[in-house]
Amino acid sequence: MLLGLALPLAAAERLDPQQMFLQLRPDLGHLQFLWTQAEGDLNGDGMADVAMLLTGSTGTDAGRDERLVILAGTPAGGYRVLSVSADFCHPSKFYNLEIRRGALLVETVETADGGRWGSTTRRFRYNAGRQDLELIGEDTRSEDESSGEAERGSTNFLTGQHVSTTRSKGKTQTTTRQLGITARPFLNGWDCGR
Repeated sequence: MLLGLALPLAAAERLDPQQMFLQLRPDLGHLQFLWTQAEGDLNGDGMADVAMLLTGSTGTDAGRDERLVILAGTPAGGYRVLSVSADFCHPSKFYNLEIRRGALLVETVETADGGRWGSTTRRFRYNAGRQDLELIGEDTRSEDESSGEAERGSTNFLTGQHVSTTRSKGKTQTTTRQLGITARPFLNGWDCGR
């Protein structure tokens, strides 16, 4: 796997993160469209890292390929590939990315119209032992302003706890349950559909 490669660059040759990724991973050269990106320190080394959602077509019947790509900043001012997902989530609307307090938040928006909203936000955090990002949480949200109904769910993969809240006809109900989570998935090679 080519994950540890980095390209040395002079300041005048500095590439944008997407161009650098395509040079580091020519096998994924079909990922020409950038959905969104976020910048911040994910691995705690004090250098800016970049998270990108890239998509493209392989030209086969496979359709559109989407990947969540994490590039770690290097002291030379370039990047190295830290992690690349397998096929990601294919939202019907759009993605939002944010790096906050060392965690990567990836929001997949399925519904955003006519007073309705539906999304899933996955939280990833760097694991130094694996040198990869691990899934530590997932929040789901579904709201319909016209009916006043809403559902929210939050799973903490570190504790194995899931909290669900529903609101219907002016009443709110919250339930908490313990899940049998024994392992957290890592981002490299992770397929959102599995």
